Amino acid sequence: MIADFRYDPVPKDEFIVLELYWDNTERMGRLRLPTDVANAMTIADLEANDELPIFSALGFAVFIAGQSGRRLCLTGDRSVWLPDWGRIIDVH
Repeated sequence: MIADFRYDPVPKDEFIVLELYWDNTERMGRLRLPTDVANAMTIADLEANDELPIFSALGFAVFIAGQSGRRLCLTGDRSVWLPDWGRIIDVH
């Protein structure tokens, strides 16, 4: 297990958001970043690929959340997530 992750079907704009989705049979993640975080990444010449295979997307999302001091939140298709990766905790 990697960790526990928060899930919200309608996450707040200030969160680092990883949207889970399927691309045919491929598990994918789409990053949604607050504007100031995306702008800071552009200034630092970091490329914010917004659609990546799930493991790359998750790793990048954790990195960005840690570096920016923002909360990370999952959203999207929960069937993408495998239980071995950790628990998904619903945000109320």
